[in-house]
Amino acid sequence: MIIDLEKPVVAAGAPVFRLLSDALGVEALGIDGSRPQDDHAIAALAAALDQHGVVLMRGQTLTPDQHIAFSRRFGALQEVAQKQYQMPGKPHIYVIGNVVENGHAVADPSVGRLWHSDQSFLQHPALGSVLYGVECPDEGADTLFANMYAAWEALSPARQEELQELRAVHSFSEYYEALRQRDPTQPVLTGERRALYPDVVHPLVRQNPRTGRKALYFNPGYVTAIIGTTAAHGEALMRELTEHCSRERFVHAHKWRPGDLLMWDNLGVIHKGTPFDTDRYVRRMHRTTIAGNADVYRASLLH
Repeated sequence: MIIDLEKPVVAAGAPVFRLLSDALGVEALGIDGSRPQDDHAIAALAAALDQHGVVLMRGQTLTPDQHIAFSRRFGALQEVAQKQYQMPGKPHIYVIGNVVENGHAVADPSVGRLWHSDQSFLQHPALGSVLYGVECPDEGADTLFANMYAAWEALSPARQEELQELRAVHSFSEYYEALRQRDPTQPVLTGERRALYPDVVHPLVRQNPRTGRKALYFNPGYVTAIIGTTAAHGEALMRELTEHCSRERFVHAHKWRPGDLLMWDNLGVIHKGTPFDTDRYVRRMHRTTIAGNADVYRASLLH
């Protein structure tokens, strides 16, 4: 149920949704993520995620265990590649921000500054992410989301026909080396860690396994080449697609408040963070990641 929030009415026991923007996203009312959710509520949230790409729940108060338990209702969880920023004793929680404890950074300070979808460098990319705002700056540190379903649908039929035959290389190693140039505090990428995340190839177009809606599956943060094209043509195509999918009509900017719990669909949405004054503000965010699997990935392929 989508409502106008001028006079909200929350149905007992079920979430009600408010559109966040014309581009994408809904806010779910009536959800307390600290408590067990019934199957009806989870199904409603999953359907909203399929349809709108982003689901926001404000005013949450979650322990790490409650955050993990809520996230697991949507699938198995996976750890991130940046092991040094996992919460001690809670490896499924990835800590993001500029938090320093006992002289050591305990949160990833530089992740997410490029448009990307999470974990696309895996053979079976992450299905979704669930990010919880613990400490949120008053200025800056927004998250921008781009609707890749709408970006695909805005292309001409001829361009769609061309793109859905192409595949792209997603590289954790190249992304990470570029990240280290921007942030030398990131540890050196060891050969052992590099071997854990070899380059993978994904199609430029995938479909939602449940709805069948097609999305432009292009990840500017991790894509390094387009298969079957020259390097020059591939680079030009990557620039074109980055510019196209980040147009204002496809983008929603989320301004964080402490207690926000935000879910997004990593197939149909890309995102990036905006800067903030790190000398003035502390930012601490906790993220869980919903794992992909072979069956879901296979169902997302067009061919």
